[in-house]
Amino acid sequence: MYLKKICLLFIPFLFSACIHSGYAHRSQSARNAFEDGNYAQALKWYESQKPPERDKLLFLLDRGTILHTAGRYAESLKIFNEAIDLSERTTAAHAPSKTASLLTNDQLIPYDGEKFEKLLMHVFQVMNYLGMNQPTEALVEVRRIHTKFDDYFKEGSKSYLKNAFATYLSGSVWEKNHKNNDAFIDYKATSNFTSEWNQLIQDLLRTSRRAGLGAQYQTIKKKYPTIEESTENPNNGELIAFVGEGWIPQKYSTEENQGLQVVPVPRYPDIRIPPPVLTLLENGSTLADAKILYRVDEAARDTLSDNMPGIITRAIARLAAKEGTAVAVGKEVDKNLGIFLGFLFLATNEADLRSWLTLPRSFQVLRISLPAGTHQLKLRGFRTNREFSVDIKKGEPSFVSLRVF
Repeated sequence: MYLKKICLLFIPFLFSACIHSGYAHRSQSARNAFEDGNYAQALKWYESQKPPERDKLLFLLDRGTILHTAGRYAESLKIFNEAIDLSERTTAAHAPSKTASLLTNDQLIPYDGEKFEKLLMHVFQVMNYLGMNQPTEALVEVRRIHTKFDDYFKEGSKSYLKNAFATYLSGSVWEKNHKNNDAFIDYKATSNFTSEWNQLIQDLLRTSRRAGLGAQYQTIKKKYPTIEESTENPNNGELIAFVGEGWIPQKYSTEENQGLQVVPVPRYPDIRIPPPVLTLLENGSTLADAKILYRVDEAARDTLSDNMPGIITRAIARLAAKEGTAVAVGKEVDKNLGIFLGFLFLATNEADLRSWLTLPRSFQVLRISLPAGTHQLKLRGFRTNREFSVDIKKGEPSFVSLRVF
C-alpha cells in the first residue's frame, strides 16, 4: 500500500516532465521572430506563457535578451533584475528538487543558470544602463560583477569563465566615469584573456598615461614598440560597439554507455564553424574590424564537459532507482502497475537540454574614433549586412549594443 501511494504521488511529476521537456522546441517560433527582427511578435509569445517554476528563469533570460536587442533597455533591466534574483534564490534552494529528479529527470530541478550565464546576466545589465545613457549606474553594476565573480578571473580558474568581453566592457565603463586606474586594471585583465589586439594596447597606453602609471606605460611601450598611442582629436568622439553575433548552439539528447548501463546525456553538435569577424563600414569604406572577445559557444561546451561526470552519475542513480521502484511495485503491489511504471519511467528517461537559448555565439567589440556628428554605418560579415546610425559627440564615447545573425 505504501509503495502504491508513492507511485501515485510521483505520476503527476512524471507526466509533467514529459509535457514540459521541449522548451527549445516550443520557443522556436519566438526565436525565429527574434532573428527576423520582429521583436514584438517574439515578446508576445513569451508574455503569453505561464512557465512552470522550474523553467521560469529561462523565460526571463530569453525575454530580457530580446527586450535589450529591441532597445527597450528599462524593461530589459527590470526583467534581468528579476532573473538575477530568481537565479540566486534557486541556487540557494537547489537540493530539495533533486529527490524528485531521481525518479524522473534533471528537468524537474529548477534551472538556476550555468556559471558563465550568471555572469552574462550582469553583463546585459551593464549594457542596459549604457543604452539608457546612465554610466554611473552602469558602474554600480560593474562593481557588482567584480564582487560576485572575482573568482572567475583569478589564476587557476576555468578558462571559459575568464570573460574578456566582460572585463573590456568594465574597463570602458570605468573610463567613461573618468576612473582611469580602474580602467587600466580591467583592460590589463582583458589582455591576459585574449589574443593581441592593437586597440587594446592603445587603451592600455592611454589609461596608464592618464592615471599617472608611468612605469606601466613604459613597460607597455617597450613590449609593443610599433604600436603608438592614438592621437586624440578634439573634434572627434568615439564609437564603442558591443556586438552579439550568431546563436549559441542547442543541446541534443544522446546516450552514454557506462558499463552495462545506457543513460541519456546532453551533447552539443560537433560542427564548430568559427564566428565571422565583423567589419564596420561607412559609405562603402572599411573603418575597422571587430575583435572577438568571448566565445559563448566554447564556454557552453566546456561547461557541459565539466558537468558531464555529475550528469552521468545522477543518470545512473536515477536509472537504478526507477528500475528498483518498478520491480518492487510489480512484486508487492500489482504486476500491471509495475509494468506501467516501468514504461513510464523509460518515457521520462531524458537528458536535460535546457539553456539560455537567445545568447549569441560570440561577443565582439568595435572601437573607433569618429568626427562628431551623425554617422550611417554598416556591419558586414558572413550573411550579415546590418545598417545603423549613431550620433558621435566631441570628446565622448558613444556606446552601441547590436545583435547580428
